[in-house]
Amino acid sequence: MLPGRSLPAPAAASPSRWTSRLLLSVCTVLATGFSASGIAQPVTTTAPITVAELPPTPIHAAELMAPERPRPQGRTQPVAAKPPATPSTAPNADPQTAEARAAAAKAARAAKMAEARAADERIMSSRASDSRPPDGQTACADHEPASQQVLDALFGGDAAFADLARRSPAEAFRCSSLFPGDAALAALRDAVPQAPFDAVGAADQLSTRPGGEEIIARALDLGLLTRSLEGGMPFYETRHELRKRLPKTDLRALEIHAAKALAASLARDPAGMAPKIGALLDDMVDDPPADRFRITMAMSSEDLLGLIARIGPQLYTSSLDGLVNILRIQVKLEKRSFLALAREERTRPLWAEFFVATVAGGRAASLFGTNPAIARELMRESLRALLPADGKPPAIDTAVVIGALADAMDLDSPAIRAALEDELAARYRAAGEPPAKTGLQDVSIRGGIGDTPARGIIGLAGSLHAARLSGRAATPAFEAERFSQNHPLAALPVLSGQRLFRNGINVQRMTFYDDPDGRASFRGFLRQHRAQGWALHAQSGFAVAISPERHGRRIVIVADIPGAGDAGRAAAWDWMAREGLAPSIVIHRGHSYHEDATMTEIAPGTALVFWGSCGGHTRLRSTLERAPDALVLATQNIGVSTVNEALLGIMEERLLADGAIDWNAVWKEARGRIRDRRFASYKRPDQDSANLAFRAWQIRTAAH
Repeated sequence: MLPGRSLPAPAAASPSRWTSRLLLSVCTVLATGFSASGIAQPVTTTAPITVAELPPTPIHAAELMAPERPRPQGRTQPVAAKPPATPSTAPNADPQTAEARAAAAKAARAAKMAEARAADERIMSSRASDSRPPDGQTACADHEPASQQVLDALFGGDAAFADLARRSPAEAFRCSSLFPGDAALAALRDAVPQAPFDAVGAADQLSTRPGGEEIIARALDLGLLTRSLEGGMPFYETRHELRKRLPKTDLRALEIHAAKALAASLARDPAGMAPKIGALLDDMVDDPPADRFRITMAMSSEDLLGLIARIGPQLYTSSLDGLVNILRIQVKLEKRSFLALAREERTRPLWAEFFVATVAGGRAASLFGTNPAIARELMRESLRALLPADGKPPAIDTAVVIGALADAMDLDSPAIRAALEDELAARYRAAGEPPAKTGLQDVSIRGGIGDTPARGIIGLAGSLHAARLSGRAATPAFEAERFSQNHPLAALPVLSGQRLFRNGINVQRMTFYDDPDGRASFRGFLRQHRAQGWALHAQSGFAVAISPERHGRRIVIVADIPGAGDAGRAAAWDWMAREGLAPSIVIHRGHSYHEDATMTEIAPGTALVFWGSCGGHTRLRSTLERAPDALVLATQNIGVSTVNEALLGIMEERLLADGAIDWNAVWKEARGRIRDRRFASYKRPDQDSANLAFRAWQIRTAAH
């Protein structure tokens, strides 16, 4: 299997078994299987949290209040005291004594670390008594649990495994290490013609047992592999093993067939295959770029545009950049242009999604090129695709459209920026006139002249762009529309001390969930805060972390213990209610499929919501509907545990030091401290185009 990757257990062998594997685990593995430097690390299983009966440690809000600092009675001069010489540093100290003391100190440190780890495990064990998970199942070599059919074969003997190898060879090879006998080896040998790529994927398991290399050699037959390519995915799933074991000429020939098969699969089922190809590209992030993007060698410009349109916002930045670069090359090879693609029948329906994905990925300059006249035409086609037509709502969220239009104009080239500004201004004027006069059939009038959804969208995009000009001159036509005055942006809420602290305490609610990544993140949370001198308290089903007092302020984090479930969450809220504590910050530390559960934690008075999950930015609208005055910090891409921990740590430092959150200071420090390339996809709350646009659109909608 692929190194550094944990693939979910596939179902019984089927034509889709290869294409289904990547989707389920790309966010899981990429979010937690890489270090902060972005280098692939082996993914290991995380043991379930064991239950230990620990009495809860009572904590009362009165104990958390920062004490009044004594006022100085007068100025005193500090007295510099010379520390006494220790035996190890005193003159003529016995070397053997010093060595013994050093060894004792080292042993004491090791004991202290062991005690801290044990304390963390006790906290993780203090779950609600009714939340014990089922006993762990036997794991296969890819660290995924054995399926029920594999477990049945384990207890059914040789005949049962032979039947498994016939019915589901993919499962038989995946879990072959659980069946060491000669009869199992014979069954695997017979299964090779049905699943040669699965046999290659199990090469690490097979090569360590007698007769295993013979099975691998049978699977590496070029004709057999070519006939078994299916949709092309099996080649890419096993590419590392194939590169080690196939001659270069055979490997290249097989890769060409795989790329063609992948392109054909995309043409047959673009909506179904696009996410799988995107997951594959992200999975290949550490492959050489020349190898990584050869999967697109058989794709046309229409295929590539559709791929970006359907999955662009979910891709790694490097994956999106690579696809846009390949698309630009393919457009030139086909002697076409982006303007032609925006107008053609096959690609025009996808242009709005493609535009948003490309611009949000920072590639507006690549899209609009260097010719101002063509750039203006392309902006015209993009506006036609993005704006609501005939009274229908836009296909894409209105706030996203507003943000994308503003981002598109934020270009370094004055000539291209001017062309886009002029086109936006012209369309704005046209949207305010009656359709009979303008001849535009795609502008819906609501409430009279000058009050159209299209005009409101364009106006807010213009206002957002005007706010970002920072002294740069706009065109006279753009300035004449007075976007800032006619469509003012809503003022962003400020995370002041009054909103964040009460009686010197900032309360945060942090959610964790009971899966391998959730347990790993929770352990990281405990380690990080214990190392910083926070007090950690185990409760029945939840944990409380209390910061050291600084400047009369403390932070209290009420965190779920993975596995405590609804009972633990209810206990946490009961405790906060009894103690009169209300969280001003809600932090989601789980996968995107747990977001609905965290959403219920957000109250109207919540000041800040941190979505640490993959694609948490898509929760912007629903978050602000629950907490209209909240700021939202999230990523458009992959949520990474190491990035989350570093960013939250910086915010905690600023809260304790300043009593508020200054995003300039937070982001400056984060850029210096966080080296992971995926941090670039985290959206700074006070500069997030969609955030600003959504608030402005809310005000406009309420006024109409």
